Amino acid sequence: MGRNDRNYLFSDGDLATTLDQQTRSIKGLVEQIPQSQFLATSAETLIENIVDRLTVSPLVLHEDQMQMEQAEVKVDVAGRFDFDDVPGGAKADGHQLRFFVPFSGDAGLWKCQPNVWSSRTPQGEIDARRNLLILSFQNTSNTAPEWYRQELDSSLQLIRQSITAQSSMLSQFHSALPDSVRKSVQHRRQEVEKLHGLASAFNIPMVKKPGMPEFTLVDVKKKTVRALPKAPAAGYKPEPAITAELYTEILSNIRHMGATFEGTPQTYLSLGEEGLRDILLASLNGVYQGAAAGEAFRKYGKTDIRIEEETRSAFVGECKLWGGEKVLVAALDQLLDYLTWRDCKAALILFNKSVSGFAGIQETISQSLPQHELFIRSSPSEQLGEWRMTFRAKEDEGREITIHVFCFNLYVSDERAGKKR
Repeated sequence: MGRNDRNYLFSDGDLATTLDQQTRSIKGLVEQIPQSQFLATSAETLIENIVDRLTVSPLVLHEDQMQMEQAEVKVDVAGRFDFDDVPGGAKADGHQLRFFVPFSGDAGLWKCQPNVWSSRTPQGEIDARRNLLILSFQNTSNTAPEWYRQELDSSLQLIRQSITAQSSMLSQFHSALPDSVRKSVQHRRQEVEKLHGLASAFNIPMVKKPGMPEFTLVDVKKKTVRALPKAPAAGYKPEPAITAELYTEILSNIRHMGATFEGTPQTYLSLGEEGLRDILLASLNGVYQGAAAGEAFRKYGKTDIRIEEETRSAFVGECKLWGGEKVLVAALDQLLDYLTWRDCKAALILFNKSVSGFAGIQETISQSLPQHELFIRSSPSEQLGEWRMTFRAKEDEGREITIHVFCFNLYVSDERAGKKR
């Protein structure tokens, strides 16, 4: 009644088919990345880049910002039972109300039909440039205002239903997307390695000494698409690295020693950063040996623990006494300033000996590190009170450093400290 037959929403394509095409495009997107750039970029960065490129932002209506426009118009009343005495093609005086509803999200979704069915299809115009949905209603001048309200409410209800259905489909698509991309990235990396007989990273020659006990995990109950880093000017070359499995074992050893420190903090009351570092170093070298049965882990300065190969580090551990956010950021900057191999894995080991509010320290760590200008991503940590984050190296944006952050609580109250003395 007075509505034109054009501008049907959610009717030009099938959303399920569109999302299926997005998934099928993953292989091509992975293969389009130049080989040197592909090999020189970490798998996680590749995955994030492609996931971001394929992510579809769902539609969101901002009805609280809706505006209205009204105008006098001529309304075609031919065929209407209440104007059966007028000749064909006749027009009557009327009114038109237009409602401008801002929206966010991918404007292309207005064309895509979700997996719901309705006997009515909503109509509207889409101004993609200004991100506006325009709903128009017109009728003769004797129409009650309630008719316009009912038409608007009915149209918005139909639109909301379709948007909700689309959002559900997009949520499922986005949940499966990272795994699909990961499989494609891993497949290409394996094929390239087979073709060239390369390994993406050489294992540092470091073995566990015979007879050493295994450490088990302590059961503690307590966003535009970022461009991929450029390929190295000299082309990609495999670089030394420790494996993810060995990294996990090293962290487990540090965690075990940290729990020992926390269990009897008075024992370590007199030790500073260097003393605590040396105990960790001895523990690690008691388990692992390097080439020619030498020490795998070496100490540098007062706080560093490193595995080095050809003057660059494949693993760096930095030990610091907690001294607030400034000390935390300075320690992070120091780690990121070292000469490292491309797939460097690191540990930032913090010891609190001066602050009674340990929960506040943990909150500071959680909030401060992601604000760093070289921060890339956080990864889930299996242990409460630990953090796993990835940063870009200062010397080269293509080099990524994975940093696992520990914070051990060695705080001893004055009363307990007095008893120890």
